[in-house]
Amino acid sequence: METTAPEFSPDAPSQSPDRQHRKDWINRFVDEWQTLANGRIDMEYATMDAITLQRVVGHRLPEEVARQHFNSCTGADSPLKRAEEKFQSLAVEVGLLDAGQPLSKEALDFAYGVATLCAGAADRFRDARDGCAGDHIRAMYGPVPF
Repeated sequence: METTAPEFSPDAPSQSPDRQHRKDWINRFVDEWQTLANGRIDMEYATMDAITLQRVVGHRLPEEVARQHFNSCTGADSPLKRAEEKFQSLAVEVGLLDAGQPLSKEALDFAYGVATLCAGAADRFRDARDGCAGDHIRAMYGPVPF
């Protein structure tokens, strides 16, 4: 029984498709993170994060994962910012207020009313583990009773 060595093609990839896909995912994650951080990143840490996240959420787009991870690491998506501050920032953004100007009680009541309407519309979306989307909206944007 004679065996022959497989043919070598210089155009063939030197790595398996799965390994190449993984490296591509990691590189795309790091590139997106670098863009989000305006180039100020530690490449080693970003790569380590990418390697870890790729094993868990590698089925998702790396750019999307990088944005979500960046926001959670930097606090950009922090729910700890009070709803009133978010409403005031939005009012400035759309030109209703000047920067630093507080929301009037009427404007704040209006914003809470909109949040309540949205929460009511989302009440029908329920998950056995996570609860209902309406409750989440109320928790994030509803008035604090104290």
